[in-house]
Amino acid sequence: MKDARRLIFDILPYSSETLLACFLDESLSTAANISGSRRTRYFQQYFEELKAATILVEKDYVDRDYLHDYAEYYDRCFQDYPRRTRRLHFFSLDFSLEDFEQALISDSEGGIAPKLQESYLGFIVVKPLPQTIIGRTCLQTYSDDSGRRNFPCLRGYPVNLYGLELEVRTLAFQEQDQVVAACATSALWTCLQGTGKLFQHPIPAPVEITKWAGDQIPENVVAGGARSFPSNGLTVRQMAHAIRRVDLEPHVIRTGDKYNLHSAVYAYLKGKIPPILSTQLVDHTGDNKTFRGAHSVAVTGFSLRDDAEYVCPPSGFRLRAARLDKLYVHDDQVGPFCRMWWELLPIPERVSGEEQYSGLKTSWSDTLYHFPDFILLPLYHKIRIPFSLIHDAMLVLDSFMTALRRDAGIDAEPPEWDIFLTTVNDYKSSIRHEYTAFGTDFLKRSLYARMPRFLWRVIVRRGENIQMDFLFDATGVAQHNLLMNVVSIACEDRDLIARLAEPEYLEVVNQFPLQARSVIDAFAEADAAEIQEVYESAG
Repeated sequence: MKDARRLIFDILPYSSETLLACFLDESLSTAANISGSRRTRYFQQYFEELKAATILVEKDYVDRDYLHDYAEYYDRCFQDYPRRTRRLHFFSLDFSLEDFEQALISDSEGGIAPKLQESYLGFIVVKPLPQTIIGRTCLQTYSDDSGRRNFPCLRGYPVNLYGLELEVRTLAFQEQDQVVAACATSALWTCLQGTGKLFQHPIPAPVEITKWAGDQIPENVVAGGARSFPSNGLTVRQMAHAIRRVDLEPHVIRTGDKYNLHSAVYAYLKGKIPPILSTQLVDHTGDNKTFRGAHSVAVTGFSLRDDAEYVCPPSGFRLRAARLDKLYVHDDQVGPFCRMWWELLPIPERVSGEEQYSGLKTSWSDTLYHFPDFILLPLYHKIRIPFSLIHDAMLVLDSFMTALRRDAGIDAEPPEWDIFLTTVNDYKSSIRHEYTAFGTDFLKRSLYARMPRFLWRVIVRRGENIQMDFLFDATGVAQHNLLMNVVSIACEDRDLIARLAEPEYLEVVNQFPLQARSVIDAFAEADAAEIQEVYESAG
């Protein structure tokens, strides 16, 4: 009986050597290729961090994404490639084959079944290919480390394991397949995994993304010999075309420096939309600098330390996102949720005039630097107002508040501005815990207010205490007053905004961006006790 069971699945105690053997078992790759892979080394470190204890090997598994790839390409090859895969399941619980079978046949609440769900770390699909063997991978994230690590765009992936229902909250990863996909395809596939549930669109397989992108190969390139398969990479135009095929709108933001990158990534990640980050790769080895081409990753999270310093623009605008110290990305050359951080370039390349240059690093290579080019966002068509419109308005408002504070001789740290995309449901769920300082009347009016589905939220804090909270319609027209809701308690910053409505500042304020003027008008028309009642249906 045991031998028959092992033909279907196997249960093994976890170790780095066992993981390597599971990757190699019945695959078409070699031991040298797998053991030398940076993905293998990354997964070994990852499972040590997650404290994996057991691997369940599900044999002869049919994976949808690989099956699409197989039908499109591998089934037509002269070489006979298998069409079935293996799925490796990981648990932090130590259990035996007999324990697992007992969980399958017993409904007892005191059995091992609930513990299997609690300890479930996710799965890796292993493809029977010579090189790129890591298929669809859904693994639990690193711990939040007391709130420092944030992964806002996770979703649930249900798993039925011989009748046992499990689930892992994550965002799927897949290694680049140089035949039917490229790094941009893998990054886009990951992003659509998140937006598929958020915006209710079909989630295509990597081969479908590559085919859609191939519709946009320019004729002069086709004449030169380019083709969709094998895929060598996608242009931004091709990625944008693939996004439109799932009825989303592509939105490109140039992000050449740390402040612009972190502010935009944070703003949309908080709205549960994972951006695609495109970078230029440069290898700095000794005194030599070599351009290695373009690369794309899916941004899936960020690290925000309480003691992190702000990276501010010249105006001194203290944006919460400017305190990020790391990004977490799905990099097909490394693995899921790998760290990406800023590091100064080697000394010969570091100084130019009075500026210091830095680049993004991952564990891909000690000498390889990523220089951000742009982020590409798959947006729902009703999200029409860009982050920059709200950010720039609040930046102007903060600049004049700083000037008023200085003129009045007020010696106080400027407030922190937190700007991000949200939905009306997420907003109303969060304020039930955040509005305790505002009183029940404010809370009730916000909960009952009619608002659009998508909102730009601006929170003004001192320390961790909310002083003001603005909501702007993210679905409206930029030339219209988008302010939907304002909540404030009596505070110094509220008084400074109200002062800007005085006649002596009228000429200057008239030059402000419209959305900044709308905030000033709100504070001029109502006192703190009435302000929300006036503006809850504005716009």
